[in-house]
Amino acid sequence: MTSNEFSIQEPKATEKRVVEAEFKLPSLEELSLPKIDLESVRVVAEDVLLTGIGAAVLLARGVTSALRAANQAGIEAAKNPGPVTGALLSLVRKPGKRPAAEGVRVQVPVLPIDNYDQLSAKEILSRLPELSEEQLRVLREYELANARRTTVLKAIDRQLGVA
Repeated sequence: MTSNEFSIQEPKATEKRVVEAEFKLPSLEELSLPKIDLESVRVVAEDVLLTGIGAAVLLARGVTSALRAANQAGIEAAKNPGPVTGALLSLVRKPGKRPAAEGVRVQVPVLPIDNYDQLSAKEILSRLPELSEEQLRVLREYELANARRTTVLKAIDRQLGVA
């Protein structure tokens, strides 16, 4: 080999070289990926999920039983209240009122007209003919205790046949 064979000649400024290359990406069918068994991952994920669900259930049960126990302790403390318990109970009880008996049910009337407090008197008056006598009485009591709109009260009384 002579030095002429390895000599690199500088291209002339007017010469241009074009280099072409072709790359072919393999298709999915041509790829051979190793098969991976994901069963163990699925089993672990299921165990983690079941543990989380179980923890939530136990927490809910614990909170529920703790609240029941706290309520029972409060009821027992109210039977023979000390100075602190007596002072706290006096803030919420009417003077001379006895402790509430266990299992007392209170009936809370439900207003027969949705969004009653947001309605105008005119809107309420248009809905009165649809109501039963009991519903009208509930509505009258509520109106007396709250807005006390005379037009609504008179209309209810007319419906009830009172006025």
